[in-house]
Amino acid sequence: MSGRFKTRAIKANKTYEVGELADTACVSIPTVRNWLKAGMQKVDDQRPTVIMGFQALEFLNHRKANAKRPMVIGQFYCMRCKDRRASLGAMADYEPTSATGGRLKAFCAVCECPCNLNVRACDLPEICKVLDVEIRVSR
Repeated sequence: MSGRFKTRAIKANKTYEVGELADTACVSIPTVRNWLKAGMQKVDDQRPTVIMGFQALEFLNHRKANAKRPMVIGQFYCMRCKDRRASLGAMADYEPTSATGGRLKAFCAVCECPCNLNVRACDLPEICKVLDVEIRVSR
């Protein structure tokens, strides 16, 4: 399971040792060492290992971008399959949660596991072109 890391506290013009970068990114020291093995650049081969902030940011932002899985309209993320899937029978139920949005509920076409997707109300006409959507108002 991949963990989450924080990049907002990493300063581009600062140098970090492995422990400092681990504390700043809220990860463990072995995680930073794994990043170095995976290709994150360091200043030189001397000890202690020093990493420039802009190099760490570049590596981590590239890693975040590769982890994204954008979905097309009508797809859901199935938690059991761990992948993007179409809904079973191209059907979904829409439950409004606020005036501006709600939740689409459907079943995965592969494993028939329930899937949810939060959507904006203004996107509903586009979704209705792909899926047979039934609007359900909970009382």
